[in-house]
Amino acid sequence: MKRLMLLVAALPVLFLAGCKKEKIDPLKPNVTWESNSNFETKELTPALDAKVTVTAPGKFQDLSLVLGIGQYYLLANQYISIGSNKGSSSSSAVMNLVSDDACVSFLRDLGMTAGAPLKNRDQVVLDLKKILEALTKGQVVDNNSSFSIEIRVTDQTGGTNSKTARFHYTAGPSITWAKNASFGEVDLDADAIESKIEILAPGKIEGLKVQLEDGADPAVTSKVKNRTTGSVTLIDLVGDAKVADGFKGFFPASADISGKDRALLDFGFMYDWKYDMSGASLNVFTITVTDQNGKETVEEVSFRKK
Repeated sequence: MKRLMLLVAALPVLFLAGCKKEKIDPLKPNVTWESNSNFETKELTPALDAKVTVTAPGKFQDLSLVLGIGQYYLLANQYISIGSNKGSSSSSAVMNLVSDDACVSFLRDLGMTAGAPLKNRDQVVLDLKKILEALTKGQVVDNNSSFSIEIRVTDQTGGTNSKTARFHYTAGPSITWAKNASFGEVDLDADAIESKIEILAPGKIEGLKVQLEDGADPAVTSKVKNRTTGSVTLIDLVGDAKVADGFKGFFPASADISGKDRALLDFGFMYDWKYDMSGASLNVFTITVTDQNGKETVEEVSFRKK
């Protein structure tokens, strides 16, 4: 019994020891990440806070970012003027934020302090997510990619420190139409084409909605409203249980898509509904898919009756 009591008494001590924060020496340079104090690997999401604070009590002498961005190393080279710091397939790109003019310009364009002014400062905030987003802007980044940024700091007294921030990237949702890759307007009076829209979400589907936009034929509007809770033109495939029956055979719903990485929407019903349309009309559906990382993709599907 005594032994058990001793073990129970020791638990709070062990818990506190496990939660103990890293000791910061106020006389030496340091790098802190307030929202991620242990520098754990973070998923690159729209809501991620990746701002790190770099301190140099003796004022900044050198501040560099060592970019571990794998096959995308060439993307950083255009922002590096010091030849020896350029990345390659075997070495990481190094951004010197104090003495490399190209790096300084890149950081300043992102709203961060860099260059000569750092020599008179003892603190700076770097938004690492913003840096990664700027480097990969316009690029197709592979799903399941990993990135790292090592922050190296030296102050004017010779003090040094470094920390490495690590990130994981999961691709956002995609919406594709095999028989109409450009999502061009479909003529309901012409020969029918397969109208199956594929949703792929590596980050798992959190929400999937289809909005019938204003201006649709009254018959189409009525049919959609009759199949949704509250008689609305928003088809909420995750949150509205009524649509499961209303669009059965065409749209999956609820548990069939929530948390899944794939869904198939079939708009083939529009060819049946055209016979109830009163006249010429343009019927536009906006598909919005959101994954569990908060990434969103939107696409329009249009059907015209002449």
